[in-house]
Amino acid sequence: MTLQEQLLSSRSCGILLPVSSMKTSGDWGVGDFASLEDWTAFLAKQGIKILQILPLQETAPGITCPYSAMTAFATDPVYTDIATVEDIRNSIPAQEFIAGLQPQISAWRQAPRAPFGEVKKAKLHALWLGYQTFLRLEQSVRSARFLAFEAYQAAQVGWLRNYSLFRAMKEFFNWQTWTAWPEALSRFDKTAVDAFEAKYREYVQFFAYVQWILDGQLRRAKSFAQSQGVLIFGDIPFGTNLDSAEVWAERENYRLGYEIGAPADQFSKGGQKWGLPAYDWVYQHEHHLDLWRRKIRRITELYDVFRLDHLVGFFRTYVFGPEDTVGAFDVEGEQNQRARGYAFLNMVLEEAHGKLAVGEDLGVIPTYVRQMLVDLKIPGYKVLRWEREDNGYYREPRNYPVVSLATTSTHDTETVRGWWETMDTRERANIWEMISAQKTDGNVPWNYNTQRAILRRVLDSASAIVMFSWQDIIGTTDRINTPGTVGEENWTYRTAHTPQESAQVYSGELEMLRQLLNETNR
Repeated sequence: MTLQEQLLSSRSCGILLPVSSMKTSGDWGVGDFASLEDWTAFLAKQGIKILQILPLQETAPGITCPYSAMTAFATDPVYTDIATVEDIRNSIPAQEFIAGLQPQISAWRQAPRAPFGEVKKAKLHALWLGYQTFLRLEQSVRSARFLAFEAYQAAQVGWLRNYSLFRAMKEFFNWQTWTAWPEALSRFDKTAVDAFEAKYREYVQFFAYVQWILDGQLRRAKSFAQSQGVLIFGDIPFGTNLDSAEVWAERENYRLGYEIGAPADQFSKGGQKWGLPAYDWVYQHEHHLDLWRRKIRRITELYDVFRLDHLVGFFRTYVFGPEDTVGAFDVEGEQNQRARGYAFLNMVLEEAHGKLAVGEDLGVIPTYVRQMLVDLKIPGYKVLRWEREDNGYYREPRNYPVVSLATTSTHDTETVRGWWETMDTRERANIWEMISAQKTDGNVPWNYNTQRAILRRVLDSASAIVMFSWQDIIGTTDRINTPGTVGEENWTYRTAHTPQESAQVYSGELEMLRQLLNETNR
């Protein structure tokens, strides 16, 4: 039985918590892969079977949103567990650097938000010092570790070389966009690119080395999770930044000058521009969806379950031209949209080799998309607050399809408490009647009993998988992201406590969770 079949024929519950948010006693102010292991062990004891960590792709300085990354493949160095990097332990300069950094690390740990920029800069410097030791001790004698690094580069050549070149050039050209680089490098002229690589090989390979270290740590964390009975749930962002390795090196997959977004709705009269380049789907389908096949293969190497961001975009993408104020879908007609989406999703299933794909099907979604997900056994989302019957009443979760993922909130919404406390009283009366079978005037305060009833209702759903954010378990209003806004609050959420502290501080909430999982057979 494949993992997909196992998950869809059982009942499980997971927690959503970004790695960066996972506070531990040993992190540097941003959760890392050691934090992932600590939180996995802690959540496993609560009966959790899935841990959703959102995208880990590297972002540029000043950008914390992982859905606007500068690579579709590479992991952000900020997640490195510095303490377990062998070459850093063997490097006297690295150890001296880290010793001198202790006051800053202490301050970063105490910061209320994750200080990505400072921590990443410091970790890259420590990794560089460790890399010098690696070259001196391992490369010089072509040790087993150096041969393993070479084997990693060969296995990941489909993305690693271009990423490493791009990353080195970003540093070399002071983070200018690739469109401003010298003309030959900007257009990815093979002779110019090869010459840059030959001249700065040691520097270029440093970024491959960092990915090798990160891959090893993430794979170890995944293996540890498996030993604890926990599956790691990753994420594939729909797009990458214009200023990204793949757009620079494989621009034939994109329509440069065109931007993806969303059509007009009640919140945006002119539609939304997302600042991400549009795909050339005609080219991609003519070339066997090669770029996406490599993305799927990469994600299934690293995770057990993966989320397909902006699923409807694989059927039809809303695109703005260079001067457009109003966009249009890049493929018209239901049959054409069905055909494109069906071909894409079948490719996903083919490359997933039995691992579970989950489709992010939120927003205005054609009915045929959701039906296709059920037919292909790809769970879509059922968010309690958005599930309605035709008469306007909230949908009974027991009527959700088995092939679905039920939840109370997502990383882009208020937490369930934030939603409950700001909801119109008429709406609260409506949903409370569904949850409790009691008619009220809607003045139902948020408290232990309210929280328990809401969580119980979702856990009672017919959905094979239920996911809750950590904040919905502990009953706080801290958001991960507020769409349509730019600010330091977005994507920098940190848990207030370590796992060990949380076990004490939230003992009542965690006991409630364990009871509910038992009562609902999850």
